[in-house]
Amino acid sequence: MLRQFFYKFNFSILLVSASLQIIADSEVPVKEVLIQKDFKSINVIHHSVPVDIERNQDRKNNIMAFYQGTWRGKIQPLHPFKPHPVETVAELEMIDYIDKMSHGDDSIMIVDSRPKSAILITGMIPGATQVDYIDIVSSHYRVKAFELFNVKKNNSQWDFTDAKILVIYCNGLWCGKSPRMIRKLIKLGYPAQKIKYYRGGMQAWKSVGLTTVKE
Repeated sequence: MLRQFFYKFNFSILLVSASLQIIADSEVPVKEVLIQKDFKSINVIHHSVPVDIERNQDRKNNIMAFYQGTWRGKIQPLHPFKPHPVETVAELEMIDYIDKMSHGDDSIMIVDSRPKSAILITGMIPGATQVDYIDIVSSHYRVKAFELFNVKKNNSQWDFTDAKILVIYCNGLWCGKSPRMIRKLIKLGYPAQKIKYYRGGMQAWKSVGLTTVKE
């Protein structure tokens, strides 16, 4: 009888303790997920529509299944275009370029080099324009793509005088689409110093929960 009393007493204490802990947890403010210290979000423009770039605030959020596989592709070097001065950038530099472009710097273009089928699955980085790498590698659609890049044809030669700064990305550091596009651009005469390579791509962007948009 005494044993049953102590068992019930201890069980009641456990229930009360658990209830108090739940109440305490609910009262503790959840820390915001920041991009950097004192930097939670930034408002940019995606095809004339305002978008806030921020990290997903859900602490249970995980990277999407499409990017969980670790078997794909070949790992790209950090600087795969040497000796050409193509700069490799990461997330903060990408955000800075998007911000500058959103505030009227039309010398910059964010380029998603993946096919539309991939963008339908994963979304894209705010501010980006889809230009399939095949449109540059193959000559069939190159003229249209170069018009977007502000490249003109002068006496059958490409004129890169006013060419935009291109910040190019694809799926991730294992994906070869952006490197193929960039190598072809350089071969065609595009100024390498006007090309930026976001090596981490969509996988890195999503791995830290940054905002994506539909095309």
